[in-house]
Amino acid sequence: MASLGDHRPPVVPEVFSTITSPVFSEVVVVLVGHVVWLPLENKLFKTLRTMRKVRPFKLVFLLEVPGSHQGEGRRELAEALDTVNASGLVDFLDSPPIIRTTRLRRWTF
Repeated sequence: MASLGDHRPPVVPEVFSTITSPVFSEVVVVLVGHVVWLPLENKLFKTLRTMRKVRPFKLVFLLEVPGSHQGEGRRELAEALDTVNASGLVDFLDSPPIIRTTRLRRWTF
């Protein structure tokens, strides 16, 4: 299971509060591969809730999957977000999270 575990920088809300752009409107969380673990990420949603107290935003989940699996990945993410919504983890948002998918890109270093 992919997880954020205990790695949640405490400075995220502080850094988030420094954004002053009037065109800022979205926080994009990039996910790669399977996302069935998403409803278990209480720390992620706790951090997002704290960020929302600082400034309103739309939450976007961008899922990167191989091109041939985009439909399947989108369905998996939609199901995971249904569970997230049902459990109240995103009840702090003004609108439901947005789902976007893109083809998985290879990183070269």
